[in-house]
This record gives sequence, structure tokens and C-alpha cells, in this order.
Amino acid sequence: MLRTFLFFSLCLSGISAFAADTLTVEQCRQIAMDMHPLQQRKALAAQTADLQRQNIRTNNLPRINLGAQASWQSDVFKLPIENPLFAVPAIPKDQYKLSLDVSERIWDGGSDRYLRRQKELEQSLSDAQTAVEVEQVRTPVTDLFAQTLLLQETQKMLELTIADLHRRAVQTNALVTQGVALQTAADQVQMQILKVEQQRDMVEADRRSALQVLSLWLGRENADIYLQAPADWNSISPASDRPEYQLFELQRQQTQLGQDMLQLRRQPRIEAFAQGGLGQPNPFNFFETGWQPFGIVGIRAAWVPLDWGTTRREKEILALQAQQIGVQQETFDRGREATKLRSIGESDKYNNLLLTDEAMINLQTDILRRAEGQVQNGVMTMTEYLSQVDLLTQARLTREAHRIQAWQALEKLSQQ
Repeated sequence: MLRTFLFFSLCLSGISAFAADTLTVEQCRQIAMDMHPLQQRKALAAQTADLQRQNIRTNNLPRINLGAQASWQSDVFKLPIENPLFAVPAIPKDQYKLSLDVSERIWDGGSDRYLRRQKELEQSLSDAQTAVEVEQVRTPVTDLFAQTLLLQETQKMLELTIADLHRRAVQTNALVTQGVALQTAADQVQMQILKVEQQRDMVEADRRSALQVLSLWLGRENADIYLQAPADWNSISPASDRPEYQLFELQRQQTQLGQDMLQLRRQPRIEAFAQGGLGQPNPFNFFETGWQPFGIVGIRAAWVPLDWGTTRREKEILALQAQQIGVQQETFDRGREATKLRSIGESDKYNNLLLTDEAMINLQTDILRRAEGQVQNGVMTMTEYLSQVDLLTQARLTREAHRIQAWQALEKLSQQ
């Protein structure tokens, strides 16, 4: 009957694990990064860059301005003498003008090319910064995965212990029935089963709580997740390319583009223009005092031959900014190297502990095997035997903790 019950329980646990989503640590990290709210910033940056590029394209189109002006002035131009042959019209002090101004760029030194490149860099920088911030999710997700996996493996170990205790309970009850053992021994085994089951239930509650937090990182409402332990505890996930290096490179390109754009200040600006409208009086002939049409067309140029060293100083500023980027990368590299050394030290420490754990488990297994015979022969009490069972359980749990901690240190090493 007991074997049937245990077989049925194992089948149910297998079906439950199969029904749940089975995820590896790399899958959890990738899902958390893909579902990060900051990923929306990439789409927003792309939309912003597209609108900016459309604005740049309009720079090649004619610019049209409509203007209106009404003014009164205290004095106007008039001839100092009177001509008896014809009357000189008096220029009115109140004057009005409606105009349409059209201008079109002919040469700007190629500024649009630099502007387009600048907007592309700004979008790439935004994406790279997003990637850097999203990358920070890997560490807490890995730590949470390891914590939950430890609870999951602990629960398995406790289930095995409960199964062994049930087997011992059947044997003890048989001895009680035969009159070989006292009922107290059977009660002590049952008491130990209840204690381990209570411990298992506490671990299960902690595991569920940890899975809910992990599900939040993964953007899932359902916490029905089964974590897949590594097939090889000494293997690590493939190292990922750090997005910080792409960010540093884009920042250098931005400073270089800024230096290239400084040469635009030395380029002349040439554009064609035209103006037409109605004025009272005619702004080009004040003696036409009524509403008169007027117009002008031409080409104008602007050039700044001397900037008093402003361009040179701004080049120096950009060069200093490039040096600051180099300092930031050197600091980042040094931090990575320190983290690598720390992770290697942690891994070595827990691997050494695992060797001791295996020796302790083997020794405690032998002790427990001898204790079973001593209990049957009446040499050892059931209380002493259950203490040995508890020591073996704790040794196995400690080994699992050290194994996952060693693996966790290797995983942190792969993320550097």
C-alpha cells in the first residue's frame, strides 16, 4: 500500500513538473531582459529619430514667410525745396506693408549630412544605454534563480527523507505488532515524519514566494514555473558581449562627429531669396504713396572669418571628453577584473567544501547503515537513530547549498 502511494505521489509530481513551464537560468535571464519595461524606449527612440530625419529633409525645401506691418513714424523724407513745375507727393507718416518672403538654401557646407549622422548616433546611443541598463537585470535574476533552485532541490531532498522515514515507520510498526519494539519507537518515527513534513511545507512556501518574485521579473502573471537544474554543475552559460563597450565606442564616435561638425563654422552660407507684396507707400519708392506692388530677388551669403579661437577651444573640450570616456572604460575593465577574481575565489571555496561534503555524506551513510542493525538488535534507541537520519539529511542539504553556490559563482563569472 505504501509503495503504491509513493508511486502515485511521484507520478503526480512528475505530471506537475511537466505541466509547469521548465526554464533554465539563461532562458529566465533572456525573458527578463526581453520583457523589461525599458525595452519600450528603443521603439520611442526610433520614432523620435524618424521624425527628426523628416525635419532635416525639409531643410532643402523653400522657406516661406508671410509678413504684415503697420507703423507710424514721427517724420518722413521730403524735398527741402518746392518745385513749381510739379507737385511732390507727401509721404504719409502711417505706412503699411504686406509681404511674402521666399528663400532657398544653395550651400550650407554639408550640414545636413552631419545632422543626419548626429541623429543616427543619438538613436544608437539611446539603444546602447538601454541595453546597458537592461543588462543589469541578469545579476538579480541569476541570484533569484539560484535561491529558488536551492529551495526546489531542498524540497526534493526532504521528500526523499520523508519516503525513507515512511519506510522506517512501516518496519517499526511491524516490530510493534510482533511485540519486538515498543509503541514509543513507532511514535518517535511518526513525530520525525511530521517535523520533516513541516520543514518541507515551509520550504514549499518560500519556493512559491520566490517564484512569484521571479515571475514578476519575467513579466508573467502565472508563477507555475519549474526550474531546470544544470546538467553539469561545473558548466557555465556562454559569456555575453557586454553592451558597455558598444556604448563607449558610440560615445567616442559622437565626440569625433562633434569635432568634424566644427568645420561647418568656416563654411559660407549661400541662399537665394525673393520678396514681393503690397505697400503704402511703396517701400522701394516712397513717392508712390498709394498701395503699390513691390518685389526683389537676389542671392545673399554669410561667412564668419574669425571666431576668436572658439572653434579651437571647443576641439580641445571634445578631446578632453574623449579622454574621459577612456577613463570610464578603464574603470569598468578594472571592476570586471575584480569581480572575476572574486567569483573565481568563491567557486574554488565552495568546490573545496563540496569535497568535504561528499566525504561527510559517505561517512554518515555508513553510520546510518550500521545504526539500522543496532536498532533492530536493541543496541541503539530510536531517538539516537533518528538523530543520525537528521544528520544525514542536513549533510545532503548542505551539499546542495554548496553545489548551487559554486555554480552561482561560475554563472557570475560568465556574465563578466
